[in-house]
Amino acid sequence: RRLNSILSSKPGLEQAHPSRFILLSYVTAPRVQSKLTSAIFTYYTCNSIHPTQPKSNQINTVPSTMSSKEKAPPSKADAPPRPEIPPGHGGPVRNPNSNDVLSGRGGRINSHSGNVRFREMVESLKREYLDPRTKKLEKARIAARLVASIRHSEPPGRFLKEDPHTGLWIEIGDERAWKKAGQALRESAPEIRAEQQAQLQAAVVAA
Repeated sequence: RRLNSILSSKPGLEQAHPSRFILLSYVTAPRVQSKLTSAIFTYYTCNSIHPTQPKSNQINTVPSTMSSKEKAPPSKADAPPRPEIPPGHGGPVRNPNSNDVLSGRGGRINSHSGNVRFREMVESLKREYLDPRTKKLEKARIAARLVASIRHSEPPGRFLKEDPHTGLWIEIGDERAWKKAGQALRESAPEIRAEQQAQLQAAVVAA
């Protein structure tokens, strides 16, 4: 009776999907037949599939995956570094700490312990930065990594510039710090690249 009521309420259901109803005709246990009938009825109701629709149209009701025009968002590995520290962060600084990197010129700036350590770190990364195989994006990451190393020191290092009017020091922010690091990494670039080229040629001859 349950099967007959579904067939009468859904004209064409038996003709559109005969295999399912042939299966039901062989099930003699009323409880099993009732469960199978309810499952078929629920499936077509929940999926909003009309029994008389052709199969080609039914396939279109399934949500499609990403179209060919849509592009997946770039992964973190492909994305450039994003600044986290803005200019002026933390407010004016009266006395820079030992890990701060100071902008400016002169013996007082160059001899500051944070600037000395910064130059040592630059030297350790310069060959990787200037390697011909290092791409532009990777160079940006090297500069950002250098700045992050200073900032994660103990005490945390900052990149400061002196305000000539107040004599206080102000944070320049990540973007300017990256630029400063990149400029330092490019110093003596012609000499280092010539040396790298000579080493490459010597390796080719030896091979």
